[in-house]
Amino acid sequence: MKEHQDEDLAGPNSATLISDLVEVYGFRFLRFVLALPDSWELGDEISTQQNEAAVALYSWIQAFRHMDSPNRFLNLVSLSTRRMVSDTESNAVALRRMCGGEMEAPQREDDEVFTILVQYARDVYPAFLIENPEKDRGPWSSFASPDEQGGNEEFYRAVLRDSQLKYLFPDELRKNIEELDLGALRKVASLIYFEVSQGGTFQLPLLIFHLLNSAFNRCAIAGDDSFQAYVDAVAKNLSDARSLAAGRTAKVPVVLGLSNINISGIDAIPLPGGLLRKVVPGDSLFLPPQVKVDALLVLDMPMKISHKGRHPEDGEDSNEVWHRASKTFQKWREDLQWHVDCHRLAFMLSNGESDLPGIVQVLQVVVNPLQGSLYVSWSDGNPYVAASRLRIEEDGADGVSRWVNQVTTRHPRSLRVAMRRILSAASSRTDPSDKLVDAVLAWENIFSDSPETSLRVCGSLSLLLEPTDREKRRSLLKELNEIYSTRSAIVHGNSREPTDETVREHGGRAIEVAVEAMRRLYENPDLLNAQNASVRGRDVLLGLVEIRKRSQEV
Repeated sequence: MKEHQDEDLAGPNSATLISDLVEVYGFRFLRFVLALPDSWELGDEISTQQNEAAVALYSWIQAFRHMDSPNRFLNLVSLSTRRMVSDTESNAVALRRMCGGEMEAPQREDDEVFTILVQYARDVYPAFLIENPEKDRGPWSSFASPDEQGGNEEFYRAVLRDSQLKYLFPDELRKNIEELDLGALRKVASLIYFEVSQGGTFQLPLLIFHLLNSAFNRCAIAGDDSFQAYVDAVAKNLSDARSLAAGRTAKVPVVLGLSNINISGIDAIPLPGGLLRKVVPGDSLFLPPQVKVDALLVLDMPMKISHKGRHPEDGEDSNEVWHRASKTFQKWREDLQWHVDCHRLAFMLSNGESDLPGIVQVLQVVVNPLQGSLYVSWSDGNPYVAASRLRIEEDGADGVSRWVNQVTTRHPRSLRVAMRRILSAASSRTDPSDKLVDAVLAWENIFSDSPETSLRVCGSLSLLLEPTDREKRRSLLKELNEIYSTRSAIVHGNSREPTDETVREHGGRAIEVAVEAMRRLYENPDLLNAQNASVRGRDVLLGLVEIRKRSQEV
């Protein structure tokens, strides 16, 4: 920020006041609090009331001028949420109202928790818009809880009286809530673990922090962090929190960062149960700067509370509770991975180019309505992928959506190995031998049985891919047998090892065959839904099913 040594008492002149505020708070916060129109630009005139509000904002900066930028930022965030100018609204909201801006908090006469919660949501919303000076920060929570000068007591009691939220704190169910003083209310806590591998001590005084922070995270991921969108997200969070507290399932946003993909001509592609979109500047709220993400896949995943119980006393062992809860963690991760793999396979199958793309997942973000801090995990560094990039143009978006619908609703568990091996061969393996082995394992998961594994697998693939042309089928069978022999030489240590060139050539072709075979299975439902690989191979070889001709669409 510019120095104004001669203006410490009087403040900067009008020519520099606004630019100084923008430098510290950021343009979005200033525009919102001063209620400036969207058409307003630096240098434009402001009203007397707006100038008074600007001077007040500058005085906040002066109060913390002795601090470094990160600490000054945290104190400005806190000060903006405090109720000092007014008993009924935060400082930032009061300044906005002085400038002619409105921020009406909706009310529900029959919902005490909601009415109090959205008032706090209104109070803290401007704080989310203050620009963080730490440009290279990692994912974090944007603000501390709203002003806690005793003003939360009403909210605490409302939560413990709520017919569903009260079950978040089972130790309080038999107590007379009205007899608890503020000190006792601030000590209310429980032990909660969530299926998404989060959990531990859960404190009543932090419930507002969790609900409001995660609501803004939800907005950021959806790409709309307007005040109305934020209020809607708070209402959604409260509804989800009640479901979770009552032992039901809630769907939470899970963001998967993908690399080796390019979306052009369109910002986002709606998918059944999710969204595939470009990365935008607002995503810096949850994207670590060191991770290269090309696109984001946003899924709504069901989640429950794994354990909800009394908070252990000092010295009590909670390891057994953790062990039981951890079993649900693993189950949830497996379910999520299944959904992610189905989407990655669908993206690959939708690609009409000769080069097979390999998409890599490098990031995962979970937005839990009852956890104010995002649960983020990522892969360090930029993964090396030998496969080509997936390029999705605007005219291919419908095809991507159709394939996602097909794979996510129809892919059988019996073909899970084939799916994972195809994805591994295309996107994870850097050694040509590993690519070949993975791809042929995918063949075997589609048609394998013993004895005569080679004949059954290669013969079935030849019939599936060339059902009408005998000469092409004969030629394809010969080619597939050669690839299968190369794979066997690698796995079993044949004395005559294949050359590197042969391994690379056969590996690339094996992936092509595996992907095309998977496409053809979706055109032949009887084969896709066969009981297992043995039955599928038998039906093809014995002509027990009529194989449909190639189609350009599913």
